[in-house]
Amino acid sequence: MTNTNLVQQLYEQQPYPVPPTDMSDFVNGQMFPAGSPKDYFHLYWPDKPFRQDLEILIAGCGTAQATEFAITNPKAHITAIDLSSRSLEHTKMLLEKYNCSNVTLHQMSLELVGTLGQQFDLIICTGVLHHMPDPDVGLVVLRECLKSDGRLLAMVYATYGRTGVYMFQEYCRLLGVTWAPGSCEQMRQVLKQTPADHPIVSLAKRTHDLLSDAGMADLLLHPQDRAYTVGQLMQWLDDCGLGFERWLMQAPYLPRCCVLAQTPHMTKLNTLPMDQQYAAVELFRGNIHIHTFIASALQSPSVINWETDQWKTLVPIRMRGVTVQTENLPAGALASLQQAGHLFPVASVLLTQSNVAMYQAIEQGVTLGEISKKHPQTRDFFKMLWDFDQVFFRRA
Repeated sequence: MTNTNLVQQLYEQQPYPVPPTDMSDFVNGQMFPAGSPKDYFHLYWPDKPFRQDLEILIAGCGTAQATEFAITNPKAHITAIDLSSRSLEHTKMLLEKYNCSNVTLHQMSLELVGTLGQQFDLIICTGVLHHMPDPDVGLVVLRECLKSDGRLLAMVYATYGRTGVYMFQEYCRLLGVTWAPGSCEQMRQVLKQTPADHPIVSLAKRTHDLLSDAGMADLLLHPQDRAYTVGQLMQWLDDCGLGFERWLMQAPYLPRCCVLAQTPHMTKLNTLPMDQQYAAVELFRGNIHIHTFIASALQSPSVINWETDQWKTLVPIRMRGVTVQTENLPAGALASLQQAGHLFPVASVLLTQSNVAMYQAIEQGVTLGEISKKHPQTRDFFKMLWDFDQVFFRRA
């Protein structure tokens, strides 16, 4: 049996994620899928006017992702593919339950998506490429299905934070542990006795996968997966003809957004190219277990040049997931901003009397140039908010 067949067999027996039946939190706007263009359109396309009728491909939709996107982007045209017939059957049930008519489902491997003969504005591929026999083939196929100005949002495993996973995958192979329900429960009992300093422990605290048989199978018993360091990821994208645009959440990769900013090495870190800064932070943290990033087929990815007047044309948009705290703050702070989407510790952004008015100006829909007429620190303040994933921008 080929590895692809083993992967399909796994998800036929253990559909993943655990099939949900209630999507009312998405209907009510209390939950949203990561990377939904409803919330992140201008993160993908800062130069374009907002539009809803996008052509979206979800490559490896699992049990619920297509429904999440259909509910939150009702005017988009969504094509969803998956290897598992059980996952697609559950997806079809959810789509009918929530009257979503904007999704077309196909049971196929990612390698064959080109046979659909379609081009997409946005491709969502989270947790799939690293399970392919040849991830390069999958990434090239996705690139070829992107429109010239399209965007790819992908998530792949990260090497260092999964050290404990690969140790336990080898442990399971040695013992012949399978993804049968009884074996998963036995494995769960074993994990409860794991030494407190084992690398799997910190990851187990950040994921709910070990609570379900499907999650256990996907994490520890998968027949095929690989992981990437930051450097390997950047090279992989380049080899496959894609340009790195940004991390979906970039602050966890920036030295200035973590405790490294308070160390003597910060001066040296600032001299490094950005991809090397990302790599240094990954090595420093040691616990990043997934990389979620935006890529495009553009030779020159979109960047903000804060050293020219380009920033004055930007209109700030508050990023989804920002929480504002007004209690138990340091002296001089009126509020503290935290991004709930960060999987790894990032310092809070403190608002003082001098910059709270700039923050409130976000709701006015004006350019940073207009804001700077009243507030001379506009550029530095909004550069900080951008770094910390508090805002993104559209260009006026």
